[in-house]
This record gives sequence, structure tokens and C-alpha cells, in this order.
Amino acid sequence: MENRLTGRDTERLFIAVKLPEEQAELLGQEAAALSARLKFAKWTYPDDYHITLQFLGDTPAAEIPGLLAALEEISAGQKPFKLRLGDFGTFGAQESPRVLWAGISGETEQLQKLQQKIVSATSPLGFKEEKRTYSPHLTIARKYRDERAFSAGLLRDLRSRRDNIENNCSVKDWTVEAFVVYATRMHAIPMYEMIGKMTFF
Repeated sequence: MENRLTGRDTERLFIAVKLPEEQAELLGQEAAALSARLKFAKWTYPDDYHITLQFLGDTPAAEIPGLLAALEEISAGQKPFKLRLGDFGTFGAQESPRVLWAGISGETEQLQKLQQKIVSATSPLGFKEEKRTYSPHLTIARKYRDERAFSAGLLRDLRSRRDNIENNCSVKDWTVEAFVVYATRMHAIPMYEMIGKMTFF
């Protein structure tokens, strides 16, 4: 387990699977191409691409070592699994979505099981599971701001123009061998700092 505590009194934390460098670069290239045609207020920095497993919120620094120890027990019994980036989609109003995201395919059942193990491990420490159904994805952009209405057809049309299959992030799978604990650094680039990494073994 890697541990990078920073000395702050409180950290705003979440647990996630980090997108590997190759997939992050490809997704970032596709996002950059889309950003020239779709006006969102904020596009995610490629180093910040991740699949959230559990949002923890503001956490006293004194409680973090116990959290990391509980998560380390999960990683010790976890087997690696494969994921792949899937289709794009949105959250919010169809004409003006609040989030543009990339979906996940592959061994998603294993991802779901890992997420439930994490929730079970953090519950005795006082962390709460979100009430909404877990829906794994990677946030690409936030807050659509274009005068023209957004549509799924527009998104499909813009993505279809990137027809070089070698540069298509959706054909690149990867093996998940770890998950991480991130602290949020508002207004920084990248915005998420890893303070713990739990590698499967």
C-alpha cells in the first residue's frame, strides 16, 4: 500500500479506479476533439480520469490511517479484472446535460463486487453508501453551455468522424490491479491527489 498523507486537518476524499495512462491519453484526445464542437463549461483534465467507487467526503486526518488499513484488507483478497471504455452518455436534461461521461464495459460484475466490498469496509468507520444506484462511469465534461440544443444524435455524429480505430479509446481494454484514495484539490491541475494506493495481490 502506498500512503501519501499531507498533514492537513481534513481531507475531502473518494475512492476510485484510476484510468491508465494510455487510455487516459486516448480519451483525452477524443475529448479535445469534441470540445472544439461542444461547449461545456469544464472538461476533465486527463490525469483526473477515474471511475468513482465511493465518495467519502470531508474526513478528519486522524481517521485516514484506519481507513487505509481497512481498504488494504480488501485489496489483499482481490483478483485483477479487465475493463474497457464504452459508449458516451449524459446525465441531466437531454437538451442541456450537466455531465458528459464515458461508460464502462468488460468485467463490470467484478467492478460492482469491488465497490460493494469497499462500501462494506468503510461503513463501520462511519462512511455512508450513496442512496442512488451505483453507475460506474468516467466524467468527461460538465455543464453544457451551447446555444444549440444537445442531442445524442449530435454526439454520435461528432464521434463517428473520428474513424481511426487505432486511436479509438473504446477498443483499448486494461487490467484493473489496484484502486486508489484521492483527495480533492479545488482549482488545482490535476485536481485529484492520490493519498493511498491499494494494489491487488
